[in-house]
Amino acid sequence: MTIETTVATGDARRHATQSDEPRWPVILMTPDLSEAPDAPTEKEYVVRANYADAIAEAGGIPLILPYNTRNLAPALALADGILLTGARPGTEVTGARRQFEIQLVEQALKTGKPLLGICHGMQLIGECLGGKFQTELPAAAVSHIPQDVPDVLAHEIIVEQGSVLANWVGRRSARVNSLHRHALAGHGRFRVAARAPDGIIEAFEGETDGFCLGIQWHPEYRLTELDRNIMRAFVDRSAEAAARKARNASSAGSNRVRERLVQLELALPEASSPPGAFSGAVRTGNIITISGQVPLKDGVVLQTGHLGASVSIEEGRECARWALLNALAQLEGAAGGFHKIQGFVRLAGYVAADAAFERHGAVVDGASELLRELFPDRWTHARIAVGVASLPRGVPVEVELTAIVGDEA
Repeated sequence: MTIETTVATGDARRHATQSDEPRWPVILMTPDLSEAPDAPTEKEYVVRANYADAIAEAGGIPLILPYNTRNLAPALALADGILLTGARPGTEVTGARRQFEIQLVEQALKTGKPLLGICHGMQLIGECLGGKFQTELPAAAVSHIPQDVPDVLAHEIIVEQGSVLANWVGRRSARVNSLHRHALAGHGRFRVAARAPDGIIEAFEGETDGFCLGIQWHPEYRLTELDRNIMRAFVDRSAEAAARKARNASSAGSNRVRERLVQLELALPEASSPPGAFSGAVRTGNIITISGQVPLKDGVVLQTGHLGASVSIEEGRECARWALLNALAQLEGAAGGFHKIQGFVRLAGYVAADAAFERHGAVVDGASELLRELFPDRWTHARIAVGVASLPRGVPVEVELTAIVGDEA
C-alpha cells in the first residue's frame, strides 16, 4: 500500500479528486449489536456518534453497515471506504460481529477498498493480514485504559521513521488517547507505524493493494491534528476511489454503446459542422435538442431521392439509421459522453416522399429500432414521422432527436 502524505481538506480535496461535481465518498461503518435477553426482537445496531461526526467533518457520508453477508457484495459496490470501529467501552465483540467483519475485510482487501480500522477494528484487520490477537496486555507503566472515556491524551507513542504517521506528526513521538484491553501482536502483511513505550502496536500500514491503516487509539475523538489527518487521509483516499469508480462507470457506459455499434458493423461518424446559422445541439438544463441530421457516411450524402419513387423502403430505413448515427455523434459531444444519457424525449423523422406514399413510419422505424439496439435500457421515446416534398441536399430522410442527460451543465 502507498499512502499519500499530503492531506488536503474540504473543497480543495474534492476538486483535486473530481473532474465534475464534488463527490462525497460513502463510508460504511461496522456497528456493535446491542441485545436484551428478555427482548430478542429489540436488537439495536450501535455506533458512537463521534465516528460519524469525524467522517462527516473530513468530507465523507457515514452509513451503518448491518451484519448481513447476503448483501455484502452490493454493499461493497456502494461503499467507497470501510471503517471498522472499536467495540463499546467495557464490552467484548460478539461472535456474529467478528465473523461478519472477517468476511467484510477479506472482500474489501480483494477489491482494494480503502480500509481504516480503529481499536478492535485495527486488531481484526491485522489478524486478517496475518497478525495475532493478543488478549492480555503486558504489565507495564503504560495505562491503556486510563479512564472510561478516551477524551484526553493518555500516553506517548513512538512513531516509526518513514511511516505515514511520521510525515503527519513531523517528529518521532506523539501523544494519543487510549481505551483498549486487547492488542495486535506478531507479524503479517503490514508494517508497524507506531508503538507504545511498552511495545504494544499502536498503528500499522497494510502491505495491500489499497489504502489500509490500523489505529489502536481513537482518532475519531479528534484531540490532535494527527487524529484529524488520519480521518482526512482515509476519507480522501475513499474519495479518490469514488472518482475512479465514476470514471470507470462512465467509460463503461460509453464503451457499451460503441461495442454494440461494432456488433452491428456500424461506426459513429464525426459530428459535422452545421451548414447554416444554427448549432448542431443546444442544451437547456437536462435536455439536449439535436438539430435535424441528414444521412452522411464518411462526410458524404448516403443517398438522394424520394420514397415512393427512386428510393425503396429498405433504402429509406438505412438512411434513417445513418441520420440517427449523425444525431448521436452530435449528442455524444453535447452531453460529454453516452454514459450521461438518461433517456430520450422525442425522435422526429422527416421523409421526402411522393404524394401517394403512406409508409413514413416504417421508414423512420430504421432510426427508432437502432436507438433501441444501442440504448436497450433507456431507448423509449415519443415520435413523429412527417412526409415532406423535399429535404436539404436532396436526401430522403432527416432525423431530429431530443435527449435527457444526467446532470446540469
